Amino acid sequence: MAVYIVENGQLKRVAEDLVRYSQVNWEEIGDPDQFLRKMGFFLQDDVELAYRRYQRVDGDRAVLPGIVHLFDVMAHDSTVDYILLDDHLGNYLAVMAMLSPLVAHALAVQAAAAAELARC
Repeated sequence: MAVYIVENGQLKRVAEDLVRYSQVNWEEIGDPDQFLRKMGFFLQDDVELAYRRYQRVDGDRAVLPGIVHLFDVMAHDSTVDYILLDDHLGNYLAVMAMLSPLVAHALAVQAAAAAELARC
């Protein structure tokens, strides 16, 4: 559950988990979506088996200051890594390019599953 920021179009690991990095108590909330909503982030994009993108709409801007987009990336199995992003277009496009192979893989897995179901 590592946390990354983007500097000059490259990922930089800044923490081992979002709870410690954000200093928001997860245990009070429990649900990951509610945890992110508490910080003002709402789901904007969900690519199943690849990533979910949350965008800050409101909330306490003192928590994760300067962060506008938060990606939770399904790195492997049930492990989620986070990418925190400001509103710099170049960094946003770099992250989308980095996620492109994961999206392609997710779509291929979904297509294979659909084909298998169709054969049954």
